[in-house]
Amino acid sequence: MSIIDELEELAFGARLKRLYEYFAKDVVLIYKDELLNFEPKYFTLYYLISKQGEAGVTEIAEELGLTHPGVIHLAKELEELGFIESVKSATDSRRRMLRLSKKGRESLPKFERVWVKIVALNKALFSSQQNNLLNAIIETEAQLNEKPYYQRFQEMFNPQGHSAVKVITYEPQYARYFKNLNIEWINTYFTVEEHDLEQLNHPEEHILADGGEILFAQINDDIAGTCALIKTGPTEYELAKMGVSPKYQGRKIGNSLMDAAIAKTKELGGTRLWLGSNRRLTPALSLYRKYGFKEFKVVATPYARADIHMELELGEKI
Repeated sequence: MSIIDELEELAFGARLKRLYEYFAKDVVLIYKDELLNFEPKYFTLYYLISKQGEAGVTEIAEELGLTHPGVIHLAKELEELGFIESVKSATDSRRRMLRLSKKGRESLPKFERVWVKIVALNKALFSSQQNNLLNAIIETEAQLNEKPYYQRFQEMFNPQGHSAVKVITYEPQYARYFKNLNIEWINTYFTVEEHDLEQLNHPEEHILADGGEILFAQINDDIAGTCALIKTGPTEYELAKMGVSPKYQGRKIGNSLMDAAIAKTKELGGTRLWLGSNRRLTPALSLYRKYGFKEFKVVATPYARADIHMELELGEKI
């Protein structure tokens, strides 16, 4: 028995890495039998490009949950092997797109034959286990998506993890939290745009001066999240710039901010609350729908990332 076996739960990550290496070592041999010089670490990148035809590095990173540099590193190696190539985007000459090369396209049928066999082997392997490995991984990932590992650690061992969430309004000393939380959130999924910076750098001028409000979710003395109410009409407000610190995700900060935003909109005399979002943000859209927001169409939007707009009539039952 190795030290990793003895440590059990404490070496869980090392054990997963070791298990991956068990699989990877033999899958390389399977590829070699088909005369394919290919490693399992390239699989998801090659597969994604084969399905999408062309894809940019940013889109690939978001889809695969990898870092931007990580994708670039894998793509460079895969390009050196001759399976993919980099080309200019047809719509934006400044962007580079990845697509299968001639060798990559010609090799695809061989890969697909191998993948069918690997799927069959893995199904047979997992179904013979008392505790199905794939199901256990899926369940663990779902739990961590709902509440991150760090947050679970804080709640179990740090009393502050159980502290109540308090929502407060804007004061100048909180301006940096409004900007930093939003910059962090936007850069995680998209790109910060000029209109973002106008509001984040000068919130008093572009939000508060026009009759809007900025809210903060506070846990003890720490700011855990924020959102803004931007006045866009006599009795309507845009719910915008909602961001939550990663270390507090899983604490339903979004719910606390939403409750406060709706209450504050009513207090300000608002009868309609609307927002712009992106269809990829499934958890956020679920939250909005939970509070009664319904989709509506707009003619134009200042944000490139906003491909869905939703509204809530505050006279309706929430």
